[in-house]
Amino acid sequence: MNKAIIISGAAVAVIAASAVGYTYYMTHPSVECTTDSFSFKVPRGFKLDDNEYLQYIYGQPYKYGFGGDIVIAEINSNQTPRAYAESFGEDDAEREKIDGTPLECYNIEHNTKHEKENVYLTGTDTYFLVIETDNSFINGFLGDMAMKNIVKTVKYTSDYRLADLPDEYDNEYFHISTGGKYSFSDFEYKDEGLLAGQAIRYRESDDKDKGIYPVLSIGVNGSADAENNTEKYDKKYESKINDPEHFHSAVRDKQELFGYEAEHVHFEHDDDYKGTPVTQVYDMKSFIKDGHTYYVNMNYIKDRDEADVQEMLDCISIK
Repeated sequence: MNKAIIISGAAVAVIAASAVGYTYYMTHPSVECTTDSFSFKVPRGFKLDDNEYLQYIYGQPYKYGFGGDIVIAEINSNQTPRAYAESFGEDDAEREKIDGTPLECYNIEHNTKHEKENVYLTGTDTYFLVIETDNSFINGFLGDMAMKNIVKTVKYTSDYRLADLPDEYDNEYFHISTGGKYSFSDFEYKDEGLLAGQAIRYRESDDKDKGIYPVLSIGVNGSADAENNTEKYDKKYESKINDPEHFHSAVRDKQELFGYEAEHVHFEHDDDYKGTPVTQVYDMKSFIKDGHTYYVNMNYIKDRDEADVQEMLDCISIK
């Protein structure tokens, strides 16, 4: 009898030791990995999925535990980490700031149609590393422990710094001076004759709802056909008034822009942003100067972004 008890006790000890060893294998980061802007470590128990399509879609998809999946991806968004965490997932998601990590970090748990997902988000300077897994019983335990440990190893390796970015953009057609509030980036119009194009957005918004809107884009085309330009804006207007189900408040006229008479189309679209009704405004203007056609398009949320859009316009001077 005593022998049986001793054997049973030894078996339990072996099982316990194996469980501890397996947990350590699945949750202790030791393998160095990188993205374009970050370095981090993952546990040896993680197996990178070599499916090129999945890597293209998700970044770095890993298998772990008992058929569990963890995805690690680098994402860029012009928001502070806190604002990005607030915009990530459903509105009723549970969010918690995590202390003791090299970079600002948040844990976000939210429900999808199929499962409860667990996300860790860490980063700086509008670049973020997002780590996400399902929250099933066993895999959820291992995955959460692994992610808590992974975020403690994350380092920002990029030389991209908001503080280092230029506040001014200059070409032979226009000049942009944004100060510290807004930033600009190359913008490609669907226009083969494009000579220059820039989009202006918030540099790093602390408001979760201002990551995308407002945005102002300016472009210059090498051709200058006033009749054709007028016709284009007539067609834009007609397409909106002929689609009242999606657009309303359409206006077609001429307005002054930077001291030039510009073709102008304005229309609005009612939308729902995470349960909140909003009205998107599209304001499009174009004028001709020195054999070139200039386009300025503004997209913003009505009754919220008008002052921002005016500030963006004030950042631009035409040469």
